[in-house]
Amino acid sequence: MTMGFALLPNGECRRLGSLEDIEAMWPHEDTRLWVDLESPTEDDLRRLGSIAGLDEEALDDCLHGEQQPRVDEFEGYIFLVLYGLLGLKEQQELDPHKLAAFCGSRFLITVGRDPLLSVRQVRSRCGRHPETLLVRGVDVVLFEIIDTMVDYYLSVIDRYEDRLEALEEKSFDTDVDEEVLEEAAEVRRDLLELRRLAVAQRHLLQPVARGEYDFISETLGQQFSHVCDHLSQVIDTVDGLRETIVSIRDNYHAGLTRRTNEIMKVLTLYAGIMLPLTLVAGIYGMNLPLWPSSNNPASFWGVLASMSLIAGFLLIYFRRRKWL
Repeated sequence: MTMGFALLPNGECRRLGSLEDIEAMWPHEDTRLWVDLESPTEDDLRRLGSIAGLDEEALDDCLHGEQQPRVDEFEGYIFLVLYGLLGLKEQQELDPHKLAAFCGSRFLITVGRDPLLSVRQVRSRCGRHPETLLVRGVDVVLFEIIDTMVDYYLSVIDRYEDRLEALEEKSFDTDVDEEVLEEAAEVRRDLLELRRLAVAQRHLLQPVARGEYDFISETLGQQFSHVCDHLSQVIDTVDGLRETIVSIRDNYHAGLTRRTNEIMKVLTLYAGIMLPLTLVAGIYGMNLPLWPSSNNPASFWGVLASMSLIAGFLLIYFRRRKWL
């Protein structure tokens, strides 16, 4: 899907719904353009690249491969590769969505292989109030997209915090199972990926915040610095959540040790009860005429009664010692 906006010198904002519209507006150098390609075909991307004079390798990176977040400078524009964390559907697992952006002095082109909620939100705002975005510059539109994208990083972090809080509560249960440990391991993998993306994108945006690129106005530098601060907050929060995961593991292993000790204690106590009974049965069962009235059937019941008394005494003793 191709969507775009053109801000004319007289302040009029026009919607661009096709590549033909974009091609018609592109020669007007006093017009500001934002073009968004959502899940484009290879042909559409090549055609737009021909209209705007974009680098071939950069166009390939828009749809193919999983590049690290980065920024490259070309003659007349900069090329950025970014990753957002939320598409249009609710995600149960971390699934970064790549966004490529070409930003020049008068144009911004964003290309997403999949729909990205942050882009659609900014596009919707631009459609309702173009004077608040495009009139301030295409770099402002780029900033709004990146800022919204990073805000969703914080939303994803909040979701993982809730999951880990629930897992930590479960880890204190005496009958906790391995599913808690498995889910904690999944969360840990996602958090490591999230931290890697946050570190890479902070590294990407720091030169932008310092005003090292001609196509980003210096007045946006401080605002990009705030975005970098938010990414630092994401990194610090992830580091704290990793400690929570360690705590969940410790709680699980401590609970497992407690359960093992309880089982061993019960087995040991039952073995302690059975030991004297086995001794009595072994002595009585010797094939020697040493027992008084050994031929009397009542002696069997007498031995059984004595064994019951011994077992009862040991049970009472263990309970008083609170071993059972």
